[in-house]
Amino acid sequence: MHPWLADLRHDLLKRAVWPARDLQAFGQQDIEALRDGLLRLTDDEGNEVSALLLFAQRRRTAPPGAACDAFERAVHKAIAALDEPWPAPLHAVLALEPAFEALARSVEGK
Repeated sequence: MHPWLADLRHDLLKRAVWPARDLQAFGQQDIEALRDGLLRLTDDEGNEVSALLLFAQRRRTAPPGAACDAFERAVHKAIAALDEPWPAPLHAVLALEPAFEALARSVEGK
């Protein structure tokens, strides 16, 4: 995996999607866990940032050909869904995974 993708996966995707997977697996509804995964991330300088800001920072160093717009839209949708009734927030956060996979294919030329 391209190092840029690996960093993005570790710093953003894992923090957002893994708690959502756990909630889905255990049939739980914890909007705060989803909020934490999208709104309380840490950037390279140790600052607390949202997933949107973190991605904007990372996007500046995106490899050529990275289809960032669709992933950014998915992040926007996930954050907006936090104010919707359950299970919309869960589904929106889980949708980040296929959006990331599409981004990865664009970077890796597959």
